[in-house]
Amino acid sequence: MDPTRLEAEVRTSIDHSRRAASDFHKLGKRSSAKESAVALDAILRPINEVKGRTQLFANVHPDEALRETARKLEQEIAAWTTELSLDRGIYEGIAHLEAAIPDSGSEGRVIELWLRAFRRSGVDRDEATRKRITDLKDEILRTGQTFDKNITEGSADFVIADGRAGLAGLPQDFIDAHPEREDGAVVLTTDPQDRMPFMTFAERADLRRDYHKLALQRAYPQNLEVLRSLLQKRHELANLLGFANWADYVTEDKMVGSGTEARAFLERIVELCRPRAERDYAALLQEKQRDDASAELVYEHERGYLGERIRKRDYAFDSQAVRPYFPYARVRDGILATSARLYGVDFVKVDTDDAWHEAVECYEVVDEGEVVARFWLDMHARPGKYKHAAMFDMRDGFEDGPLPEACLVCNFPQPKGDDPGLMLRSEVRTYFHEFGHLLHHLFSRLDYVRLSGISCEWDFVEVPSQLYEEWGQDLAVLQTFARHYKTNEAIPGELFDRMLAAEDFGRGLGVMTQMYYALLSLSYYEAAPDDLDLEARMIELKSELLPFPHDEGTCFVASFGHLNGYSAMYYTYMWSLVIAKDLFEHFDDGVMDRARAGQYRSNILARGGVKPASELVRAFLGRDYDFAAFERWLNAG
Repeated sequence: MDPTRLEAEVRTSIDHSRRAASDFHKLGKRSSAKESAVALDAILRPINEVKGRTQLFANVHPDEALRETARKLEQEIAAWTTELSLDRGIYEGIAHLEAAIPDSGSEGRVIELWLRAFRRSGVDRDEATRKRITDLKDEILRTGQTFDKNITEGSADFVIADGRAGLAGLPQDFIDAHPEREDGAVVLTTDPQDRMPFMTFAERADLRRDYHKLALQRAYPQNLEVLRSLLQKRHELANLLGFANWADYVTEDKMVGSGTEARAFLERIVELCRPRAERDYAALLQEKQRDDASAELVYEHERGYLGERIRKRDYAFDSQAVRPYFPYARVRDGILATSARLYGVDFVKVDTDDAWHEAVECYEVVDEGEVVARFWLDMHARPGKYKHAAMFDMRDGFEDGPLPEACLVCNFPQPKGDDPGLMLRSEVRTYFHEFGHLLHHLFSRLDYVRLSGISCEWDFVEVPSQLYEEWGQDLAVLQTFARHYKTNEAIPGELFDRMLAAEDFGRGLGVMTQMYYALLSLSYYEAAPDDLDLEARMIELKSELLPFPHDEGTCFVASFGHLNGYSAMYYTYMWSLVIAKDLFEHFDDGVMDRARAGQYRSNILARGGVKPASELVRAFLGRDYDFAAFERWLNAG
């Protein structure tokens, strides 16, 4: 793929979509729900072929010129979809069908979702307002792209002048991967593949402190003004559309229903987890006082290291002890095999020239002898690539058309030579998490773009991913692939038991940290941006929810990418976790129960947006979901 070819494909698709929109105008207002749904789908299908792939390449392609071209093409796609969302002719052409929606099956659902989207877009506003809405949506996309780009390109080098002596406590493979320069110094990046091990294992507190500060200066201060602009534009857009703030606008069509309800949910979680979080912090402080009896505070840069010491002493668990059981290739193959057994499918690796990097792999999903989906694995770090973990949906699939396609993007250790790419336990969990997203997308093949893929409410999106993490918590599942890279011994049961017990420690602080992120993002989008001091609010809320002091000169929100993509909706992770914990208890005959997995696939994964998420859950559970399973999990251990 080169920039010229991508440009041609995207613009051709936009042209085809425009022609389909023009054809829709010829239908008139007497068309049936079926005719209208098919015609509406014809408008979206050309965009479906290019939108996801363009977004993916803007984030991961190794060619900087192509990444930049992809960002510009994202803007062109967004400009067309904004224009489409304000097309009164199409809106009026389906508005007469509203009364018939309850009796129209999937076509009625398509019409319902189109009408809701039209009304939320401002299709009924006057011309001047519609023009401003169009401009704002374009400005929001461009501003968000700048915010994300600053994060991706904001990685800094951390130089340890003392060389490998400064890596004391780190795993040997980490040390081997960071040779000394000619001047004797060692250089780390501030990217996750270096940050997670260093903050957990490095013995030198002064180096962890300095590293932590540098990592939290990524995209700072430039992204503060970018973020302010993003908040202002979204606030203005929400006001134009009749909402008091962006938080209320962006949650109105989600399960939660409003910003007010999102806040109430988060505050409920805060009260549930506060006692456990306080006990976790007291244990960290007590551990620090073993070295310094006068210590009164624990700092962020000490959190991971002290927690690791507690797990090692109180739970007889050293997290480095499990890494030899998690070489990258075996983890990959194990998750593929587990998913294949659970859902009765096969994953077949495909040799193709379409991969954008030599480390990228391609697989097809085969179900009863038929290829039903395709996916890619782009799993290792490189310069200019997206820094975190995500599933990029490249194309929705349909019963009568193209196959669904997606890509997992992560930054896991890469096998090289004698180094098998040993993974942290948390990275294995992330792999299961992202694969849960992947299965959700690949298993949903319906008749219409509006219904296929992950087209459910956004605050349900994290349910399948967080649910699939549970399979990585099961000994029988792990022992099928978690084998020592030297001896081929399966991970011992007693080591597994100690690992799970150790992982219970810190759960309260972990949940409270998520509440901090969620309430901060919500509060940013609830407020009038002109009167909001971004850094002061960040520090103030942290002092209310977390016991760790703010580190002067740091500003984590400058690199908190979810403030763009998720905006006010970071609450969705915990909202989804409540549902996921309830769904998991329904696997009461074990995680490899094929019958239950089949019910889950047919009732939830395969249903996309054909019904509201609450109805999909009810179909699987036989009742509405509740908090009971989540509370049991929160208080366990």
